[in-house]
Amino acid sequence: MRKEIVWVAGIGILFGLVIAFGVWRINSSISKDTPLPPSVSPTPSSPSEFEVTLNQPQNDDVVISSPETVSGITKPLSWIVVSGESVDYVLQSGNDGTFSQNVDLTPGTNQIQVTTFGPQGNQAQAKVLIVYSSVFQENSAGTPAAASSASGESQINQNVAQRLAQASNHPKTYLGSVTDIADSTIEIKSLDSEIQQISTAGSGIAVIDTRGNLTKSLKLTDIAIGDFIIAMGYVDESHVLSARRILISDSTTEPKVAYSLAKIANITKGSLTVINVSDGSKATLQPDKNTDIEIVNNGKSKNAKLSNLNIGDEIIYVTNTTAGEVIPRSVFDIAPVSPTPTP
Repeated sequence: MRKEIVWVAGIGILFGLVIAFGVWRINSSISKDTPLPPSVSPTPSSPSEFEVTLNQPQNDDVVISSPETVSGITKPLSWIVVSGESVDYVLQSGNDGTFSQNVDLTPGTNQIQVTTFGPQGNQAQAKVLIVYSSVFQENSAGTPAAASSASGESQINQNVAQRLAQASNHPKTYLGSVTDIADSTIEIKSLDSEIQQISTAGSGIAVIDTRGNLTKSLKLTDIAIGDFIIAMGYVDESHVLSARRILISDSTTEPKVAYSLAKIANITKGSLTVINVSDGSKATLQPDKNTDIEIVNNGKSKNAKLSNLNIGDEIIYVTNTTAGEVIPRSVFDIAPVSPTPTP
């Protein structure tokens, strides 16, 4: 009986070894012939090769003076167009990629777009929307003064507190369509379809109707559901804006502006034929009296006429299609060549 038990146990062990060996062979075959799924060995994502980052201004800032400095960073020695509401500026980033440009503002909303170009015509863009109000009074209360006798950790804490206070005291804007009105709160739907709260509990809030060609003082009770408003004030930690000034305005729409890097292929009276660097396509531009034409040499721009441009020049042109037709807004000759002498 004991021999039979030993015999059965031996057969069981042998059978288990055979199964284990088979499983090992199958796993070995799979590991050699079948690639691992991406989740096992993820490929690290590479950062964008070409981009632009703005340092100032920040989105929804309220500024009280013009011009406003627009600054940021992109690839070194890249061509950049900075566009305000109705004017474009061209410049080149420095050896470290930084750039800075003063931009003239118009009263009310200003949509600023920065477009930077790579050598193959590829683009990177950044946008901000700010509000310019020369009559807005900035809040200076609550900003701690630096103590002259402070030193060490105390001085560091004071500097941090001062910077935090300055940041919280920087005026911001909420703008959008009014969806609800309570005793001391206005709710709006922003341009990004976000619901935002505006407190009207403070005293001395100016309400101005700027629709059409109007500039008329109103009362808070004159604001109605459906109105498009631009509220200026200070945002608290609950993301509620305490209003100081409210404009009832026409709704804000983003301008349809396009940017291209191209070479001049032909010049006729009143028009340019260009070849876009990015895809080799041809385009015909017909500048009008409002088109800004400039020639850039050694970092300096000068106003020019169509007749001052030459075939082979590399240009950056800006077109506006807001009204449904393509209107050249600006033409910047960034690589002028000498004209071919007539034999």
